[in-house]
Amino acid sequence: MLRNKIFQLIVIIFLISCSDSSSKSSNGFLKLEPIEDKIYFGAFPDFGGTEDKVTTKRIEDFEALINKKPFWAYFSQNWYNGILYPKEAIGKIHAKGIVPFVRLMPRSDTQQYVKESRFTMQNIIDGLFDKALRQWAKDAKKDNIPLLMDFAVEPNGDWFSWSGIFNGKDRKDGYGDKNYFDGAERYRDAYRHIIDIFRDENVKHVTWFFHADIYANPDEEWNRAKYYYPGDDYIDWIGVSLYGAQNPNENYWDSFSEILKERYKSINEISIQKPIALLEFGVTDNHPVGDKAQWLEDAFETILSGKYIHFKAISYWHETWEEEENVWATIRMDSSQESLESFKKYLNHKKFIW
Repeated sequence: MLRNKIFQLIVIIFLISCSDSSSKSSNGFLKLEPIEDKIYFGAFPDFGGTEDKVTTKRIEDFEALINKKPFWAYFSQNWYNGILYPKEAIGKIHAKGIVPFVRLMPRSDTQQYVKESRFTMQNIIDGLFDKALRQWAKDAKKDNIPLLMDFAVEPNGDWFSWSGIFNGKDRKDGYGDKNYFDGAERYRDAYRHIIDIFRDENVKHVTWFFHADIYANPDEEWNRAKYYYPGDDYIDWIGVSLYGAQNPNENYWDSFSEILKERYKSINEISIQKPIALLEFGVTDNHPVGDKAQWLEDAFETILSGKYIHFKAISYWHETWEEEENVWATIRMDSSQESLESFKKYLNHKKFIW
């Protein structure tokens, strides 16, 4: 079909651009470049609650739902399963003509709001996992499949163990620079440490993303996303999560544009040089005071207008999960026919690259 040939051409252009010297930064590393007036459209295509159940069927089910192939498929490499190059998952995504996007998740389990004991930022900085990380990099180099990657997502929230709240918070006298907040500084240096290992191994086909949340929680100076940022010399893209209400019991309903208007400056201040990707977005269905279909239409109109932030890539979080007994976060595209129709209204927009 014509659209499949067009998609294949886009992938070929991407791969060629990664090998062309014009797509390299001053340090010689390959980059996924933004395309003028275009927006890559990726997705988390329901790889399960642990975010790592990558199967060909799940990918194909997602494609069949919207008759589209996402530019990338987003999944987690959970370190409680070992710090291992996820060759099988990457291979399945790549075989479908989709770019694999890997989230490095340094956690011992999926429990949230707790301090990590093993995969701490300090332990990463101190080199306790260098052997495994170096092998990960070597295996990626051997496989030679172009990857998008991020590490320890949403550090400015309080739900993950790599949050500054668990790693020094607002102190300045426990680690490193006496003028820098310890919590964010440890995260920053741990991420730099990982990228340095990949550079040492001469891995040139990885594009690195820094992934913050639109909400800082707690909303304190020490927890601003910009402090966690490893720097322009390390990161290729800025990423952000932006969710509306995630279950029907949450007692608010802010539109996508309202949230972005209120908080976009916290993302823009991270870097003025790097393209910005909306790496996660979504909203629940069945909320007593809000309409999901309308929320999505507002989101797409805001994204396409370039108001507040000119997103160069977006990625929808296509999943439904139980947050508490009989309370569901119905985020999937097809949580209702109305929701699905809102998506289909925009999927063929000329700005989107699939």
